[in-house]
Amino acid sequence: MSNAALLVEDNSSHAELIADELETALPGWTLDRAPTLADARRRMAGRAYELFVFDFRLPDGDGIELLREVRAQGVTTPTIFVTTASSAKLAVDAMKLGADDYIVKEEGYLAVLPYLVQEVLKRHRLAHERQQLEDRLQRAERAATLGYLASGLAHHINNPLATIRTFLQLLPTNIDDPEFRTKYLEMALAESERIRDLVKDIMRAATVPQHGHEVQRLESILDRAEEGVGGAMQAKGIVCRRTLPPSLPAVEAHGEAATCLFLTLLQNAVRFAPDGSTIDIDARVDHEAGRLVTTVRDHGPGIPSEHREKIFEPFFTTAVDGLGMGLFVASRIADLQDIELTLEDAPPGGGAAFRVGLKLAAAPARARAEAQPAA
Repeated sequence: MSNAALLVEDNSSHAELIADELETALPGWTLDRAPTLADARRRMAGRAYELFVFDFRLPDGDGIELLREVRAQGVTTPTIFVTTASSAKLAVDAMKLGADDYIVKEEGYLAVLPYLVQEVLKRHRLAHERQQLEDRLQRAERAATLGYLASGLAHHINNPLATIRTFLQLLPTNIDDPEFRTKYLEMALAESERIRDLVKDIMRAATVPQHGHEVQRLESILDRAEEGVGGAMQAKGIVCRRTLPPSLPAVEAHGEAATCLFLTLLQNAVRFAPDGSTIDIDARVDHEAGRLVTTVRDHGPGIPSEHREKIFEPFFTTAVDGLGMGLFVASRIADLQDIELTLEDAPPGGGAAFRVGLKLAAAPARARAEAQPAA
């Protein structure tokens, strides 16, 4: 079936003139005409079109109404409005609704119309090609990530399995040896827990929800995150020290995902912080960026410059018993939740500092959330 354009114009003289120009600009296309909204709706119900040309003033409505209906149905067909000089403001309204361009019925407009049509169609074609390229790039990136994850999983699962397999192979001949049973059983259990933790991290990375629109308070997010790492902090005598300004504005985020992100940062900080040290959490409002910016800092050895580009990659770790999935999961959450997550420059006095930028909630939602007591 050939491409088709729909001209919606009630003035028969204008319709003839515009149709002549469209037929010249679109050789081989089918051109349908509709003098009213009702006729236009009937024609649109019967076939798909590759171009719309709408007039504003119609006997039973206007082109704005028709465009609103079309876009509400998810139809992205290129659309041009033809209007009189007195309706120029309506043309701006049409552009806001998704029209691609407009032309004013004034001297010489028919000579310009074919060029405008070709330009609009070209823009749509280039946008479609760009979207296709972006989709292909995303698929290639997902495939590359999947391959990288598969390779890392194979390594991190095979090594623990080798320990467990060795224990099971030697167990029949050493079952009466209590030292062997105790030593290897502890090792096998520890390795099975590593596999379990790895699977949990993979699932966390794979099941991150899309951007959430919940209204949250930073204090509540931090409370939940600290609770999750409280046992580890107590074991090392580490204290979390917050420096938060009064009356912090509410933020827009998925509560569980944001908590998981801060929990990951705190777990990382506890792992590398010296016994008896502090983890510092500071916050400030960046009104220009519309973000509540929080910094989580430990006082450990810091991150060497040669590792800074790799810390958010899966399976990268400098910890002896680490899996290298925590910061990868945190970066996945940030990407999908419209959260800014960056590693800050090495702070004075050493340690590592991560910056988290949470989007401020809309003003009415902030007012409602801030009227509630902190959880």
